[in-house]
Amino acid sequence: MKILVAIKQVPDKNARLVLDSAGQGIVETDVTWEINESDRYALESALRIKEAGDGSGEVVAVTVGPERARKAISSALAMGADRAIHLADPDFQNGDPLSVARVLAAVVRKEEPQLVLCGTRSDDAGYGETPILLGGLLGWPAVFLTMGIEVADGRVKVVRELEAARQELSSIALPAVLAVQSGIHEVRYTSLKGIMAAKKKTVDQLTPTELGLSREKIGRFGSRLQVLDLAPPVKKSKCEFIEGKPGDAAAALVDRLRRDAKVL
Repeated sequence: MKILVAIKQVPDKNARLVLDSAGQGIVETDVTWEINESDRYALESALRIKEAGDGSGEVVAVTVGPERARKAISSALAMGADRAIHLADPDFQNGDPLSVARVLAAVVRKEEPQLVLCGTRSDDAGYGETPILLGGLLGWPAVFLTMGIEVADGRVKVVRELEAARQELSSIALPAVLAVQSGIHEVRYTSLKGIMAAKKKTVDQLTPTELGLSREKIGRFGSRLQVLDLAPPVKKSKCEFIEGKPGDAAAALVDRLRRDAKVL
């Protein structure tokens, strides 16, 4: 079975982000980047499916991103992906979820995998739309918030997370697109052996022409969504510590709740 895993490079969770002068992006200087969290779980799921089979499967990581995204590709290969596709052409960049889905759909048609795994949403934009749009463009079934995957006899059994701690079990015909939720498995650590092996693996770079895509349908040119302005959240409240002996602190707290918060 060939499994295509879409990954995205995002800023590290602890990175200090500074808006650029136009207010439409961040200053990337000195920002540390990593693979999007739920995409790591998608990759782990793909590797486990391959390992559970007869060993003849292939896991292909694909990302749409500039040259710096090569680091995310290297990390995916070090984890165990067999090869990768890096869509680094400038015309692919800065697209909304639909334009990204168009690019991924073209890659899927070229690669012809039986299963596509994505993360549920990106840690930066957080739209959570690309996997479902991808399924729609391909005409494949797509499942969001996947928490369990079992492939057998040309079908995939999927456990999906619902509200109120409920789960939904579905049996879906392949090919299909699954959006994997964080926490589905414990993600493996990258070993030194994996890092060394990654250096010998193939990374293809495809152009829009090679994928049969016109410039007007991809990247910023094909986007229906346009970011007009970004701003840091406005600080509306503050935290105040009440010090002193327990009795005095409790009395002061009650007074604040009655006088300031007016909840008593």
